[in-house]
Amino acid sequence: MNDHQLGAALRQQVLSDLQRGRGAEGRRLQALAGDLCGEEQIKLLPALRHLMLSAAFASAASQSPPLSDTRLLPRLMQELEEVFNPAICQRMERVVGGLLGQPPKDVSSSSSTSTSISAPSSALAAAAAMPNAAARIKAARRSAVPAPMTPLQPPATPPLQAPARRGGGSNALLGLLAFLTGGLAVALVGAVVLLQKSPPSTVESPSTPRPRSESPATAEKPAIPPQEPSLPEPEPITAPQPPPADTDQAIASVQGLYAALSSKTYDQARRFFGGAAADQFDPAFFDQFKQVSVSDLQETSQDGSTVTLRGLVTFVYPDGSVQTESRRFSVDTATTPALITASDFGGVVKPR
Repeated sequence: MNDHQLGAALRQQVLSDLQRGRGAEGRRLQALAGDLCGEEQIKLLPALRHLMLSAAFASAASQSPPLSDTRLLPRLMQELEEVFNPAICQRMERVVGGLLGQPPKDVSSSSSTSTSISAPSSALAAAAAMPNAAARIKAARRSAVPAPMTPLQPPATPPLQAPARRGGGSNALLGLLAFLTGGLAVALVGAVVLLQKSPPSTVESPSTPRPRSESPATAEKPAIPPQEPSLPEPEPITAPQPPPADTDQAIASVQGLYAALSSKTYDQARRFFGGAAADQFDPAFFDQFKQVSVSDLQETSQDGSTVTLRGLVTFVYPDGSVQTESRRFSVDTATTPALITASDFGGVVKPR
């Protein structure tokens, strides 16, 4: 679903809870927002949880009718703009619009865009038709104007050549060819005479063997390079294997985390979870409870050094009411202490 549909789904859940007389509980709506968010809305989850616990949202949900006044949008966005960056607030404006039952903004923009596109297309068609009309008018004017008259000139007569000159040119060409042929014949006869008069000592007999060049006696054979000693092949290096998963260490980290959250020592609590799971253990969320605890931790699977646990988390409110939920934890036991890398809400086991 997109951002506007996410806000509409949260609105439907709030209205359904109000009809049943349950009220808009920020803790339960936070968990619902985490379940509804897909991969494209995971960056909006901290802002959604902050909005569910704000006094502005509680006031908007308590109105009659709830979440229906369009003037609530600036008030809720002001609550978010004081904490989160402009990029998150721009997306959250669509979510808040769906939460207040407003139509998505994309519908109006698409209709205006289609209107603006159709207007230029009609103007372009009219502009394209204008040059054709102008061309027709110019062609009609040119056909009406008579062409200018040019004075007649007598036809040129080709010069006549005397036939005697043609015969004289061919005779000259034949004479030139005869002269060149005679010159070539004289040159060939002279070359033959010169070859016959040349002394015989200058001509080598083909049967005379040519002396062979002997290699010097002092030539030495190339030295053979010494052979390198063969060394034993090194043994293949195997990558170090990660240590096996330690279930007891994983359980101890989860218990230590909730003990620190219950005592409000949040600096100590940050030692037990990584950055990816930080949004699941927000100090502002745990400040509303008198006490929190975890119990019945059981291993469900292992993957290398990571252990997956499932257990029960109990929240004690200041008025003494208690709510129990199931939760899943992914714990990497390769570090000391073991680090909680992910945590997922399973469901409400015992409502408040």
